[in-house]
Amino acid sequence: MGMGGVMKQARWVISESGLLHLTAAGMTIGWLRAWLCSAGADVVKVSLLESTEWLDEQDDWRIFFASELELESIASCFGEAAVYNRIALDNPPRSGCSIVEAGITNILLPLGDITYQRLHYLNIFCADALLKPLYIYADQVHPIKLEVGLSASFEATFPFLNAAGALIEEQVISSLRCHGLVLRTVESCTAGMIAARLCRVPGASDVIDRAWVTYTNRAKHEMVGVSLSELEQHGAVSEAVVRAMAKGALTAGVASIAVSGIAGPGGGSVDKPVGTVWIALALPDKAITCRALCLSGARHEIQAKSVVAALQLLLDELSEEKMFNEK
Repeated sequence: MGMGGVMKQARWVISESGLLHLTAAGMTIGWLRAWLCSAGADVVKVSLLESTEWLDEQDDWRIFFASELELESIASCFGEAAVYNRIALDNPPRSGCSIVEAGITNILLPLGDITYQRLHYLNIFCADALLKPLYIYADQVHPIKLEVGLSASFEATFPFLNAAGALIEEQVISSLRCHGLVLRTVESCTAGMIAARLCRVPGASDVIDRAWVTYTNRAKHEMVGVSLSELEQHGAVSEAVVRAMAKGALTAGVASIAVSGIAGPGGGSVDKPVGTVWIALALPDKAITCRALCLSGARHEIQAKSVVAALQLLLDELSEEKMFNEK
């Protein structure tokens, strides 16, 4: 509840150009809703700018995400009594603004990064108070649906990934920095999606070293040294091969993640149905850890769930490593 027990209703108003921008950035509406709730909203709705349905709604907060030309048109609708404040944003450098009129706080954000600079606008709503803890989980069972493979809640149940409403890629980058490690990925069925996701984060180059997309057996052999005999004996989707993939990328000061699986819709068998995925993680001076997954869904869902599972495995192992070192 907001101040005095009054319900706070917030709304994202996104133009068609804004939706295209979000898609290109890999950002979902689920995350945008969750972050507004963490700032104190009780209800968060989403409207398309072009629909104009939002004009008749009784919102307390509104965030407009659209092109500069579209935002200029919106800003011109406010009266002389409106209070304006500028918001400096980067990536790319640009200027947004907050406008308070008739008790409604409106934020106008031009196209660009709204993910990694979210505190710039969230703090306007919560008046620099602490954001509510937002617990992130590597599953789809909690009430706030974020994306394929991730959900959230304001109630803590163990184990959760983080309580800060942080994207999993932000958490991984931070954890690698804390451990003084750089990361290499060797990807088959995810086709570079792990590396691409991590490199969305500004400053990822501090800890992301390199990545291989080893889709064929030949690539696995030539690029990371998986033996042809292992590939022939066990098949590309197997513990032995994914373990060898991770080991082939490992060196001092490096963590390596390897993934191989069957994303479908074809290619499965009785022994290895579609959705069978193997993940391996290698850390310096530590035994390689492997996990087998039996996933369901469309091809893109299996790939997305595999990425989340791989990053979760890395976080789990780094967390255990920290606990061990602190004993």
